[in-house]
Amino acid sequence: MPHPALAYDIGAVIDAMRLSRYALNAPERRVWGTENARDALLVGQVENRLFFYRYLREGSGSTLAFRSPPLVIDPAAWRPSHEENVSVTTPRGDETYYWVAYTYNDVDGKQVNGYLVDAAGEAISVRADASTATVTSTRPWDAARQAQAMVTLRKALVSYPSRLTAMPADLRFVQHQPADTLATFRALHQAARAIPRAKTAEFARALAQLRTFVMERDYREIDPKGEYPDTLVALNDYGFWLAEAGDAAQADLILGEVLRRDPSRIAAYLNRADARWQQRERERDTDKRDYYLALAREDYRQYCSLRLVSNNAIPSNVAARISAALDEKQLTPATCRPRLEIFPAIKAGDLKAVRMQLARGQDPNGVNEHGVSALSVAVYYQQEEIVRALLADGAKVDGPNRGSALMASAMPDGRDKRPLAQRYAIADILLAAGASLLAPDINGTPLLITRTSYYGDDRATLAYLLSHGADPNTHDKKGRTVLHAAISNSRTRWFADQLLAKGADINAAYIRMYYGNSPMWETPLLEALRESSGELKPGVALAIPERVSFVLDRGADSSAGGYGGKDAVARNGLEEALRLSASYLQPALVDRLVQASRKPAAPLTSEPLSALLRTWSYLEARAQASKDSPAWDGLRASARATAERMVAAGVSLKYQDSAQGFKDNAIAPLSAPWLPDDLYLAWLEAGADQTDRSDGGVRINSVDLNDALPLVIMMQLGQQAKVKMLLEHDAALYRDPQRCGMAVADVLSWQLGNAGKAISPEMAGAISHVMQGAAKAGNCDMSMKARARPYIGVRADELARYLEAGVARR
Repeated sequence: MPHPALAYDIGAVIDAMRLSRYALNAPERRVWGTENARDALLVGQVENRLFFYRYLREGSGSTLAFRSPPLVIDPAAWRPSHEENVSVTTPRGDETYYWVAYTYNDVDGKQVNGYLVDAAGEAISVRADASTATVTSTRPWDAARQAQAMVTLRKALVSYPSRLTAMPADLRFVQHQPADTLATFRALHQAARAIPRAKTAEFARALAQLRTFVMERDYREIDPKGEYPDTLVALNDYGFWLAEAGDAAQADLILGEVLRRDPSRIAAYLNRADARWQQRERERDTDKRDYYLALAREDYRQYCSLRLVSNNAIPSNVAARISAALDEKQLTPATCRPRLEIFPAIKAGDLKAVRMQLARGQDPNGVNEHGVSALSVAVYYQQEEIVRALLADGAKVDGPNRGSALMASAMPDGRDKRPLAQRYAIADILLAAGASLLAPDINGTPLLITRTSYYGDDRATLAYLLSHGADPNTHDKKGRTVLHAAISNSRTRWFADQLLAKGADINAAYIRMYYGNSPMWETPLLEALRESSGELKPGVALAIPERVSFVLDRGADSSAGGYGGKDAVARNGLEEALRLSASYLQPALVDRLVQASRKPAAPLTSEPLSALLRTWSYLEARAQASKDSPAWDGLRASARATAERMVAAGVSLKYQDSAQGFKDNAIAPLSAPWLPDDLYLAWLEAGADQTDRSDGGVRINSVDLNDALPLVIMMQLGQQAKVKMLLEHDAALYRDPQRCGMAVADVLSWQLGNAGKAISPEMAGAISHVMQGAAKAGNCDMSMKARARPYIGVRADELARYLEAGVARR
């Protein structure tokens, strides 16, 4: 059974479960795979050998079209710790070969390694660099085969993941006649065996030659029918020699093949146990150490139990080693009884064998080498009668288990069309035995959330869980509830109504993120508003997301959530909701959000209006790029109406808590030159502060002095009407010493930057107006620095001296 999935890789696990229907030859592990309507392609790997499979899909079943011979990675260059990135490219157009390539993350990519595999599974090796490509086949080459290969290679050698920029100039098509595998293996084995062990160096060379030969082949295909009895002896010797030489991982594989062919070969269990113990000793990861420990102990038990049954004494040195490994003082039939044999029986659905194991003393709460309990395995493989037998023998529903949560495994596949009673029979059995639907998985995610998020089409299971006691307000370890999950997908919105009927909180909130030390409390409404608003298009109104309406229709409080403290859900949600709504340019949405706000609610700041101005700026940029087509006027009207609704609802026209008039990621209302003049004037009269400035990093359409004084922006753009309005409402310019000094600095910088240019009387009058007003105020801080070009960062008093000296540039 697969290991439990982490939250971030659940999609990959679902893919893996789907691909697990296509068998690989043990002990291969899948390193690549894909499934489409016609076929499924997979790559299995054993050490340095890849195996490419193609399955043809036929309804709900499949048949194997081919399995390639081993696609060998050079044994001399291969390292167990060096993981390959495997990719497969399917034939297109005139191509007749699949391209199976492998790369490494820490290699420069100047070499290409891969295999061409034809429709029959025959493989051709390809090794290439910038100058030479060597293409090696076991069959002779002719012009037609070379041409077919080139169709694929011309693309494969210069396409990702290859980093070659051009086809190598030197193309070599080579034939390599394969050796007789069995004869060569036997000869190499005999040569090594004939060397006295005292000749250490000579034996090591012979073993290395044998090892290289085996690693270039599929060891499972060495005399697979067992025609020569001495083949198993040779394989067992080879496995023993590998373990003795310290190559425990390969020894484990070879000895596993020996025992697969002949489970009664007692010595092989001891040799493999020693190899697994070696792997355990070298492993640093705790889980892997436990894995190899469990396997080594099982092999030691197999060895000593078979010796005891056959009345063969265990050599004293071996007995001492096994006793220490098993942590047993004596080796008796009870202490040597294998512990893992029940698990293959469970997987196979062999109830008789399971009962036999239990009768012999198997612990019903025992775990396999992965730490997965017998009950968990039985539930995973939907073995109903075995589940009953294990529970009857004392298996605990909350016993030790590193596998998937029991109730998660008990849920049927969404494609299961059996009657409901049969579909949920195992779940019913477990619930009757005390299993909990509230138990989270390894990630802290409750079953109800997992099923809602990833199996939303399975309505029967969601209904089953809710009707059998699942908590409608259950949440993951971050606090995100099942209602958030149900509302997020149109396929499960029906279930959101079921949850609400059972008492789910429509305003449940979790901490989505932190901005500095302030957490963002995310309600279903705020999560819904984050849905993409879509692309602005002339004449097309942006639709309000269905789930936003869904939540509002069911009584969501728009004041819930938003930025606040850590200890309780904030009541600042309306501000965040209005900020998010800005991208839709929908005044009706603003109205709905305001109407949905309940007290207490935090006061609104300028943030929502700033967000609206960012969207409006983007709209103006799009309109400008399309020759300012009148088709955009509808969206302009929507933007204006949305802004007016926000201001009417209490959104502030000026910054709060900003000594110098700056705010990160904000557009100051009076910095926007595209605002209609009447709206600009209305905002000035309503209290918009003309000393508030925009963030220099935020783009404002048509403005290249983003964080300059709004008056200077309008002067630069020649917007005389807005300049006149600002001067007529100039009291804010002089009320604060710092802001006054910054205003003077910007105006002087603009004046000096335009020295020698013709300035209109209106603009000259504006400069004079500001300077006279500042002088009259008498409290301007002239140490403040300009934000306007070209004298950015220069103090106001320095700029005044430049002007007096007639200096036009620094």
